[in-house]
Amino acid sequence: MLPPLLLLTATELEQRPLRARVGDRFGDRPVRWMVGGMGAGATGIAVSRAVRERRPCLAIQAGIAGILPGTPLTLDDVVLVGSDRQADIGAWRPETGRFESFDTLPEAQPVECPYVGALRDHFRVVGGRSANSACSPLPLREGEAVESMEGAAFFAVCRDEGIPFLQLRALSNRTGDPRAEWRIPEALERLAEGLVRLLRCLPEGCRFPDRLLNR
Repeated sequence: MLPPLLLLTATELEQRPLRARVGDRFGDRPVRWMVGGMGAGATGIAVSRAVRERRPCLAIQAGIAGILPGTPLTLDDVVLVGSDRQADIGAWRPETGRFESFDTLPEAQPVECPYVGALRDHFRVVGGRSANSACSPLPLREGEAVESMEGAAFFAVCRDEGIPFLQLRALSNRTGDPRAEWRIPEALERLAEGLVRLLRCLPEGCRFPDRLLNR
């Protein structure tokens, strides 16, 4: 049997419309669906378990995300994340009332996704950051456009395991928006459409030859 394609979401809410649209096979490959949970810890455990149980040919994390301040993205966009980092590694200092980012630690460095190079003609590629406490007033780094809770952990585990990986995000809100203004149902509809489009754009057999990788 061919290695499966792993499709990971943080929640059942995100997975349901995707699975209804895609099903359990992609071409000649089985699709393994997994709800990984929210945050870095749950995601890291879920991806490690999936790799142990049956090594996938490609892992795709699909979900909604927030737009960070000062970026030109709109709520109509569906994007691929080209790099992601864990932005909430640091400490809140009571003496200053500010967050001190531990930027020099290896755990806080961005993880690059070399596999988006093959897809830049089909999707906008942006920088991302992850935080276990979403919408926190964390310092921005240049090039960061979207925020999720799981992307950096997903990238790091896939990179270390040698599994090709992609992160697809539909944008449901700006990070400063009140929760009542988030457009989650609309974002999930766009995410399902974007996932179908992404699968159709993948290299044959989910293989990424050197010429298709980022340099």
